[in-house]
Amino acid sequence: MKEESHITYFQLLEIISWGIFSMKMKGKSVSDKRLKKYNKIDNAMHGGVYTGSPGKDIYYMLKYLSEKQMVEVVFKLAEQFPCCPSENYVNVAACIRFIYGQFEKQGILRSEQDFKRMKNKELDWSLSRKFLKLLENKFKEYCNFYGLAMIYEMDGHRLGDEAVINNDKNKLEEMEKKYNKCVKYANKCKSYKHLFSIYYWASKYFIKFGDVNKAIKYAKLSIENAVKYYRKYFPNGEKYYRDRLFNVYMYIGKNDKKSNWKNFKNKYDKYIKNNFKK
Repeated sequence: MKEESHITYFQLLEIISWGIFSMKMKGKSVSDKRLKKYNKIDNAMHGGVYTGSPGKDIYYMLKYLSEKQMVEVVFKLAEQFPCCPSENYVNVAACIRFIYGQFEKQGILRSEQDFKRMKNKELDWSLSRKFLKLLENKFKEYCNFYGLAMIYEMDGHRLGDEAVINNDKNKLEEMEKKYNKCVKYANKCKSYKHLFSIYYWASKYFIKFGDVNKAIKYAKLSIENAVKYYRKYFPNGEKYYRDRLFNVYMYIGKNDKKSNWKNFKNKYDKYIKNNFKK
């Protein structure tokens, strides 16, 4: 018996047409004024209304789409995708991450348990990458620099996962190139969060891979750019990146040459203690 898709092609197009919800929290529920306009779709993930929608539904539909349908889905998503940095970054990033079928944040970096789980899993992102390559080309056509920054960020994360799992230096080099592309396009659209967070994640993957020199290089870049851009994205501060930036700052202190660390510390220590120290 032929396996059927969880929703129809036309239902997928309808979900995409709703756009990517801002999904602000109201109590324990998500709220968006647009939600009142739509009826949830039976069998779609969470009715088609969830943080990162329509990413999960696109992922589960990929193997059922013809070449023509995939192009049409890409066009529909590109039309709805924000072209300016979103106030709520999480939902836009989740949409692209979900298209990889990666429903947990941070991949192998989240925990040792996640690393072991992904290492024992056969990772096949070929269909996802085919779809996202088409989306990348469409973003280039539209000059959607924010969309391109998102594409390169998520591709960098997945390449980092593959590099560490398979001890693959070529994948690690590809990851580095994608992250630097992300920063390039983030600069063009003033996506301030990308300008420090991407260097942070690069440093974490290099740490996990065991490349101390590259880890220090990108940890320093994350601190240098956080000094410039952290308060532009988080004017009132926050805990998630505050703690992580402080941790990579301490990593530099433990692993860099003493003379290099002394110079770096003299330049940034006051800012770090005032903004990131736990």
